[in-house]
Amino acid sequence: MGSKLAGLVTLLGGGLWLVDESKPVVHVNEHSSFMSAWPSEAIGSSGLPPECAFWNGSVIFSNEMCSLFVVNRAAAAYPSASARAMRCTAAFGAECVLSPEIGLAMPAAFLYDHATSSMRMLIAPKLLAHESVQQHVRVSPPDSDGITQTRTHVLNETVRVEYLDGQSKALGSGLLQHEEAFCVQLLRRAFEPACWKALD
Repeated sequence: MGSKLAGLVTLLGGGLWLVDESKPVVHVNEHSSFMSAWPSEAIGSSGLPPECAFWNGSVIFSNEMCSLFVVNRAAAAYPSASARAMRCTAAFGAECVLSPEIGLAMPAAFLYDHATSSMRMLIAPKLLAHESVQQHVRVSPPDSDGITQTRTHVLNETVRVEYLDGQSKALGSGLLQHEEAFCVQLLRRAFEPACWKALD
């Protein structure tokens, strides 16, 4: 992966401002819809840019779509959701896209796979027991100036995860490193704790 995930990521040393404040809880979509409508996907809208709404860390998302019932049906959204994530990747160079950023209300991380030139969809990734070095990671939305909306997170360099694969609809697991590991951890921070309590 490249150096961008849900925004620009930079590894830093010391003297940092860390994310540790309470944030308001918001819905991903209006009217509690599972997936928002994008005007750029309407018939005759060719040429309109994608409506990527990158998370800037100022809010966290509610747990309204965090249930096993929703997760078990979420893989059906893979074709349209992965297409949106790919459009955001192409438009902004963000090789990690979080589900709320494309208007998908349930938690999933989209990771760009260079080998297949496609997006992997990791639905409701669960962190398994794993020891890792931690790093200070500075994150800013790719559509920002890289300064005013920058936030620093302390993240594990590697994570072991279990997830539902959006494409194969099979349960998967594996070790993620660097940007991919950061992406999954940011997804988990983007949703309120009650979401993961319901899914883990």
